[in-house]
Order: sequence, then structure tokens, then C-alpha cells
Amino acid sequence: MGQSFPINKQKSNHQISEPKHLSNLNPGKFNNYCTEANTILNVQSFDGFVLELHHNYNKQFSLSNNLTLGSFDQPSVYELETSFQNQYFSLIGNIDNNGFLRGNLLTKFNDKLFLDTTFNIHQNNKTTNSDGNYSFNYFEKYWTGNLELQSNQLVVLSYYQKLFKKLNLGVKYTYFIPEKESKLLYIGRYETEKNISTISYSDLFNYLAVSYVHKITPRIGFATEIVYSFRDDSSFTSLGIKYSLRKSSFQSRLTSNGEICSALELHFPKVTLGFSVKMDYHNEKYFAGVSAKIGNKN
Repeated sequence: MGQSFPINKQKSNHQISEPKHLSNLNPGKFNNYCTEANTILNVQSFDGFVLELHHNYNKQFSLSNNLTLGSFDQPSVYELETSFQNQYFSLIGNIDNNGFLRGNLLTKFNDKLFLDTTFNIHQNNKTTNSDGNYSFNYFEKYWTGNLELQSNQLVVLSYYQKLFKKLNLGVKYTYFIPEKESKLLYIGRYETEKNISTISYSDLFNYLAVSYVHKITPRIGFATEIVYSFRDDSSFTSLGIKYSLRKSSFQSRLTSNGEICSALELHFPKVTLGFSVKMDYHNEKYFAGVSAKIGNKN
């Protein structure tokens, strides 16, 4: 759902927000048109043990140490992450023991124009690979525009418009410079007080995706997504539910390819414990994980 072109983007944890005075009228970012469905269906699962230590030195600077101990056939990963932010920009960077260096800089020029810069560098004994992109986001009263320049010679333009109070429509144009080829992605979003429906069609991947979210209560949400591929005449369905309480949350997802994934989080003062289980009946693979997060990020 909402597929984009391949680039390893840094996970964003910025505190700089979109223009608040436009929040009730502006449709938001193009790539966030199905955020509610993604929040429910993208269950965070892992295999092994994950430990995260977060320390906020002040309101602007924080430091995180992340350790992942996977199964016997997967190497352990240690990651160091730092973040610095103020009212004009936010910088997040991390490096791990596998030679990956990632960075994300969000710059606020004014209440309408933002620049999101991302880079990734991977170095091993033989080669050094890097990629990155520049993404300009412009927010007007009833629409949002985006220009994205990627290091793999892609130029992306998107336009997202609020037509009525409940209906948003958007289009994304992607131009491949080496092949001199262009592709389009069309999206639509219809929202009521308790329901959110989205639809997207991509002539690049030749698929049609439809999602539906129902807010059963303020704490319980249900989501489903159906993706149909015209390329190989196949379909994929996902069903998910999320139950959130003040001190805990539970998520579960079932897919048409025989995969069940569930995650439970328990929130204590400055400590969050997580448990996840993933069962892949089609490939006969089973995963289980435990996580502990100590401290909170800014």
C-alpha cells in the first residue's frame, strides 16, 4: 500500500510538525494518505531479543543505544543513534557495526516549506555504497505539493488535494532519467468520523490497492487491505486489529498467504516491554521475540 521507489530511508522521529494552522484543511503529505491502515497492519515483529537504551540530555539532544540479538543464523547488531532538534531543523543519525551510516535532516524554512534530506552509506572490506534524496514539501490551505530528487536518478512530483471535507485525491509522477520513462500513481481517500477508505493504482507495479479502517471505539481499530496485481493476476489480503490502553497495546495481523503476526507492549514508567510472535504456515517458519526499551526519546 502506498508503494514508493526503492531507497533505504531513515526512520523519522522528528518533532517538527506540519503547519498546525492548516491541519484541519490541508490533506497532509501524499505518502501519509493511508497512515491509519499502516499503523494497524504493520505489526512490529522480530526474532530474538532487542534492547534499547534512550537518554535525553536536554530537550534538544538525545542518545540511543540499540542491541539486537537474533537467532543463531543471524548476526547481532549494535546501533548508536543521536538526534538534535530545535524549532528550525531536526537531525537524526545512526551507525551500526555492519558498516551502515544513516542520516536524516528535516529543515523548516517557514510554516509552509520543508526540506527532508536523507542519506545512507554502507562500507565493507571491498566497496562503499551510498544513496540519498532531497524531498521538498510545500503545504497550502487545501493542497500539498512535493518534489523529490533521488540519487538513483529518479525525479518524483506529487500533488495531493482536499476536494471536499471528506474526500482527498492525489497523483504522483515519477520520471526515470536513464530510461527516459515516466510512471504515475493515483490515490484517493474518503474519511468519516469512524471510517477511512483509501484506494491507489500504480502503473509502475501495475497493482490496485484498497484499504478500509473502522474505528470501533477510540481504543480499538480494525483494518483490512486488498491488493490486486494485474501483472500476474494475483491478490493479497491483510486483516488487522489494534487495541490500545493507557499502559499497554496489542496488535495482530492475518494475511491470505498464511501468516499470523501479533505484538504486545506493556508500558511502565521509563520502561516498555514488548513481546511478538510470527507464524508463517506457508513456509513453516516461526519466530518469537522479546524487547525492552529503557528511557524515552525526545
